[in-house]
Order: sequence, then structure tokens, then C-alpha cells
Amino acid sequence: MRYDIRNQLVTRDGQVTVEIDAPAPPGTDAEFAGNVTGRITLRNVGGEIAAWGRLQATVLMKCARCLEVHEVPLSFDFTESCAFEQIDEPLAYTQIADDEEPSTIPILDGEVVDLSELVRQLLVLHVPARSVCRADCPGLCSHCGARLASSSCECEQETIDPRLAPLRKLLQ
Repeated sequence: MRYDIRNQLVTRDGQVTVEIDAPAPPGTDAEFAGNVTGRITLRNVGGEIAAWGRLQATVLMKCARCLEVHEVPLSFDFTESCAFEQIDEPLAYTQIADDEEPSTIPILDGEVVDLSELVRQLLVLHVPARSVCRADCPGLCSHCGARLASSSCECEQETIDPRLAPLRKLLQ
């Protein structure tokens, strides 16, 4: 996600829009099906670069109930502050953000604009913590671990009144 567009953004009010169609950058801790696509507009607003746009991706996740891998489509709008600072410069990430001044994301890699770090951070923020393959997923059998959506369980299910559960311990 490297673009030779720095010269278009050097002057105040310089603006450029780039199309994104690339694999997800490393470091998202998620697996993606296909490329991340979308459009990002960058504008020099004085001391920083304003970035806004829309991104789409499809993340592969395990169902929180049955552990089946399924696709979760992501589509989100964003607005972020970026800076003409080197991505690999450790001091670029040490800014302390407060309520009035948000932290900026560095976007330079040498003399080219690299949007990988911006896209990586946006994906990390928008990938859900957990997901289910479908709303009515029955999950796994608590006794044998069978996936109840695709097979029937042969376990005997005893339903015990929870108020009488302490008495069951006396019989064991």
C-alpha cells in the first residue's frame, strides 16, 4: 500500500484520493479472505494529514458457539489524523494523546506514503472480538463436543432441578 504521492500532499490543502486493493497488512492477528478494498482520501490540513474514506474486507473467524470457520464481511467509514513521520521511527508512536489532541498515525516510508499502518490499525479496531456463524447456531454438546448443527448427539441429557443439585452430590 505504498504510493508516490508525497509531492501532492506537501502543500497546505493538497489532496489526493487513492484506491486500495491489496492483501491485509501483517499484524492484524486475523485471517482475511481476499483483499482489503476501498478508497482513502488524504488532505494536508496544516500540521497533519487528514485521512478519511471507506474500507471493505472479509475476515475469517471461528464461530463462538460451534468453532466453525465462517466469513464475516467488514465495511466501515473512518476519519483519522496522520503525520508525515517515518513508520519505522519508534518516536513516531510515543505521542501521548489527550482529549483535545488525538494521536496521529505515521505514513511515510522513505520518500513514499505507506498506508499499511493506517489500514492495519483500522482493521484491528473493526474486526469483531467474536462472531457466530448464524444467529440460531446450537453450538457444541457440553458432554461429547459434537457439533450440534451438523450432527445429532447421542449423549443422555439429564435435567436436574438446580435446587436439588446438592442432593445429587450426596448420592455419589
